[in-house]
Amino acid sequence: MPLVQINAMSDREKQLVSHYQKALIIKYDSSHIHEKLAIIYQSQFQFQEAYYHYLKSLQFDTHNFKTYWNLKFALLGLTWSNEKIDSGLLEEGVTILRETIQNQPNFYFARVVLGILLTLQGKSEEAIDSYQAASYQQILISHPQLMEKQWDFNQKLQPNFLIPGFIRCGTTSLYSFLSTHPQVLPAVDKEVHFFGNFSEQGINYYLAHFPSISNSTNYITGEATPIYLNSPNIAKKIFAIFPKMKFIILLRNPIDRAISSYYHQHPASGQSKLTQSSITETIEKIPSLINQWFDWLFYNPLLLLENYQQYIKCVLLPDLLGSLYIYYLKEWMSIFPREQFLILKSEDLFDDPSATMKEVYSFMNLPD
Repeated sequence: MPLVQINAMSDREKQLVSHYQKALIIKYDSSHIHEKLAIIYQSQFQFQEAYYHYLKSLQFDTHNFKTYWNLKFALLGLTWSNEKIDSGLLEEGVTILRETIQNQPNFYFARVVLGILLTLQGKSEEAIDSYQAASYQQILISHPQLMEKQWDFNQKLQPNFLIPGFIRCGTTSLYSFLSTHPQVLPAVDKEVHFFGNFSEQGINYYLAHFPSISNSTNYITGEATPIYLNSPNIAKKIFAIFPKMKFIILLRNPIDRAISSYYHQHPASGQSKLTQSSITETIEKIPSLINQWFDWLFYNPLLLLENYQQYIKCVLLPDLLGSLYIYYLKEWMSIFPREQFLILKSEDLFDDPSATMKEVYSFMNLPD
C-alpha cells in the first residue's frame, strides 16, 4: 500500500485517521473501521488509499451494499486523477468482486463495479460482458416478461434522456421516480460516467450499460450522471452521438445546494468547520475568482487541476461556484436546441413529486 499523506487534512481528520489506524492494530478484520478510513481518504482525493480500504472492508464483509457504491466512486476518482493504479490492487479487487458474484449471483451491482475494474485493467470486452450480464439480471427482476420475447444481446436500446446535473439537486430521486414508469428501463447504474471518464472505450461500451432490446419497442431508457453539466466539452461529445437527446435538469436554491454539497464532499469534517465567518470570507472572494475559475474549467482544464488544491482549502468555494448554474448551462444551450431541455425546480420535486413527474412524463411523451 502507498504511504499515506495526511498533510492536507484538518486536525480532526488527522485524529480520526490516527484513531482508526490504532483500532486496526487491535482488530484488523473490522470491515467498519476500514470503511471509515476509506471515506476520509476519499474526501481528501487520496483515491488509491480509499480504494485499498474499501477492498479490505469488502474482504471482511461482502454484503455491505454501501461499500460497493463507495468503491465505485473511488475507482472513478482514480480515473479523474490520472493516478497510476497498483496492478496488484486491481487484481485483488477483481478477485473479490468475482467471489461476490459467485456467492450472490443476483447482486447485479457487483457486476457493474467489476466492469469498472476490468476497464482499468484494459479488458474492455470483458467489462462489456459484465455490464450486459448486470443489465440482464436487473431487467429480469423488474420486467421478467421481456426476457423471453425481446431480449437479444445483439440489440441495444439507445438512451432517450439524460439527467446531467446538478449535484445535490435531487437527481437520484428523479431518476428513481422515472425508472418506476412501466415504459422506462433503467441503466445498470444511475450514474454511468461514460462521457466524463470512459468515452475512449467507444459507443458499444456505453450501450452495454442499457437493456439489450430493440429500439422499435415502446420502452425508453436513459441515465443520470450529475457531474456532466459541470464538466467542459461533454455536451459536444453527447451531441456528436445523440443529437436528439432530451435533458432533464433540476435547479435547487443555490445556497442550499452549496451547503449540501459541502457536507456531502466532506463527511468527516464536522459541523464546526463551516462557520459564518468562513462563509462570508469565501463569498467575498468569488467576484475576483469567478472569471478565472470558469476560464480554466472550459478552456484550460489542466490549469484548474493544477490549482484545485488551493481552491478546496477555501471553505465552500468549489461548492458555491458549482451553484452558479448559468455558467454551465449556457455551453449546453449553445449546442442543443432549447426544446430538448426540461428545467425544473428541485423544491417542486420535493414538495409535489406527483405534479412534477407529470411534467416529466409529458416532456418524454410518456402516458401519465
